[in-house]
Amino acid sequence: MTKMTQMVKVGIADLKVTKCSEKLRTSGLGSCVGIVLYDEFHKAAGMAHIMLPDSSLARKGDINRFK
Repeated sequence: MTKMTQMVKVGIADLKVTKCSEKLRTSGLGSCVGIVLYDEFHKAAGMAHIMLPDSSLARKGDINRFK
């Protein structure tokens, strides 16, 4: 029996954390910053797809911290 690996999609200006049986995926990285961390003890990984901000975002009260 083949074990299915679940794909976890990380969108633009998004963050996801998974266990070792799952795979992280992002697309459209372009000029954005991608950061991946792996915790060997807990067998967990995280990915952040960080979008570079526009200066006009600083004037708004509702801020997405991943931009």
